[in-house]
Amino acid sequence: LDTATSPGGRGKEGKDGASLPVGIPSGFQTAFRGAGGASSSSSAGGTKSNAVDVEKMKELETKLNATEVAKDLYEKAVTHSSYLLEGLLFPSSNDDKMVDPFAILAQSDGWFSNATTLPPNSPNDHHPSILRSCVLELSIDYCNRITTRKTNAYLEELSSIPDTEPFPSMDEIEKRLLDDVKGQEPFCAMIETCMLTDFEDEECRPAKCPFENKAACNYLETCMNSNVQDEYGVALGLIEEGEKVSENDFGGRNGMKDDSDLATMEAGTGVGGWGIPVAN
Repeated sequence: LDTATSPGGRGKEGKDGASLPVGIPSGFQTAFRGAGGASSSSSAGGTKSNAVDVEKMKELETKLNATEVAKDLYEKAVTHSSYLLEGLLFPSSNDDKMVDPFAILAQSDGWFSNATTLPPNSPNDHHPSILRSCVLELSIDYCNRITTRKTNAYLEELSSIPDTEPFPSMDEIEKRLLDDVKGQEPFCAMIETCMLTDFEDEECRPAKCPFENKAACNYLETCMNSNVQDEYGVALGLIEEGEKVSENDFGGRNGMKDDSDLATMEAGTGVGGWGIPVAN
């Protein structure tokens, strides 16, 4: 008989007195965990190693989450760009006449920040919050491109100034750039001030597209594209993801069953589209 095996068929005695199954060495636990021994110092080392692993896992999880967010933003940016390009290539108007969002905003007083509801008897694609947000974003995008082009051209000019000639001051450089931008697109020179003053000045609310570049006006017309409007509707909280601006009832023409609904509403409320009392 193997003297190392107990009569009950149990294996060797461990250091703590507990029996182990036959064939399992007494030091297997510490050897398996890579501690090299069963002392308290080995246990402490294992705990420290586990803590480091947990921290690494948390760090990797944070990086993964950040990557997922960046991926989601990238996909949305690509989709947004695709919709803008589609709207530019295939305008919403059915004829040669452009649908000018500047004209719509001017006629409905939609430039002001308190214009957040659709005027009565207006189609959903005239919603002031959506049009104002889109027109501002695309206008700023276009104006930033103008500024970048003018800045790069001026830097080329500055780099050619000989060391023997005086270099313009920062104030002179800034004024020159502003003048260059204003000379090509006057509205770009005032749009920032208009935003800060809530478009109080009449020149901030042009009755038609103010840009000299007709291609820029065509670019702004993409704000009338249904897919673009749906994006802004979701971002502004006006509709849920998957819903369409054109199918929602914002109280305008789309929400009316017929013309009698509009007449009934106006007669009952006694107010106009912006809360102004209507004389009876």
